[in-house]
Amino acid sequence: MPLVLGVMGLPPIEVELLRIIVRLSSNLRSRWTVSESQSCDLLLVDGDGPAAERQAPPARFVVPMVPRGADAATLASCALARPIYAEEVVELLNKVTPNASPDDAAQAGARASLTRWPSQATLQRHPAHVRLAAALSKSAQSAESLAALGQVDVEACRAFLRLLAEEGALAWTREASSAPRAAATADARRQKQGLLSRIRRRLGLS
Repeated sequence: MPLVLGVMGLPPIEVELLRIIVRLSSNLRSRWTVSESQSCDLLLVDGDGPAAERQAPPARFVVPMVPRGADAATLASCALARPIYAEEVVELLNKVTPNASPDDAAQAGARASLTRWPSQATLQRHPAHVRLAAALSKSAQSAESLAALGQVDVEACRAFLRLLAEEGALAWTREASSAPRAAATADARRQKQGLLSRIRRRLGLS
């Protein structure tokens, strides 16, 4: 069964572009489909629109779309820039591991980052949770690195990550060595032009 990319508050041209990207890209590690209504694994919302709580379909992760050139802190907290670039959509979908538990993801060498600010209920469960959330909003962290930054026991950090995962406020990114990352970047560059050309043809832009 394919994973579901949800969209909310996006213009039709962007929704159609996302459909074409997930249908044509050969670089996606999993099968994805785009939906405007059903529950989803990842939900893209208009970062300039009203709060995501407005009739949003259930989603494990919520990612805002922000103007290209937004501040680094905004982009670091798992946002997607617009205008949409196909390779950035593919990279986002490949980074998110929606079915991974915090412990499984940590064992796979993944780091966690916030997709949205945690609920007050989660923040109030431990005096260090606000501090840990602030650290996660700045950069992706493992439970161990988060414990060092927040000066908190690593088990408390794992418990915090579980709470964030349960409320859908967490995304996991997998670490890659420099050599595979460089190879992937080169491969993406080689395939970018062909994919973008096919997208432009489908949209009648060429």
